[in-house]
Amino acid sequence: MKILRTLYRRYVAPAQLDSTIAFYEALQRLRCERRLSFPEMGIEVAVIGAFIVLAGTDEALAPVRHIEAALIVDSLDDFAGPLRSLGASVPSEFHQTPVGRNMTVQHPDGFVAEYFEAAREESVG
Repeated sequence: MKILRTLYRRYVAPAQLDSTIAFYEALQRLRCERRLSFPEMGIEVAVIGAFIVLAGTDEALAPVRHIEAALIVDSLDDFAGPLRSLGASVPSEFHQTPVGRNMTVQHPDGFVAEYFEAAREESVG
């Protein structure tokens, strides 16, 4: 059970995405490592170092804006039980995506985080 990476989430209008990426690239002296598009949701995503930037209209971002951070973990299954026993609100099922699984958890102090486990790469043999 290990948190592999923590990403702070930032929410911006679509017109601000490129300038926001440029700011976080300059601040951290890193290049944007990943850009994703979710047209069905109306959201564009960029990952730059310790930040994940989500761009969309207020309406598109409304369902996810409450999530303050993304925690990349080695195993969602290993986190669910301990989080529940510590008083966190944990969903009974995980959401499956093409790149892994996630769950949105509210900690007892009100902090809301997405816990994400990347899909395992299939071994080629």
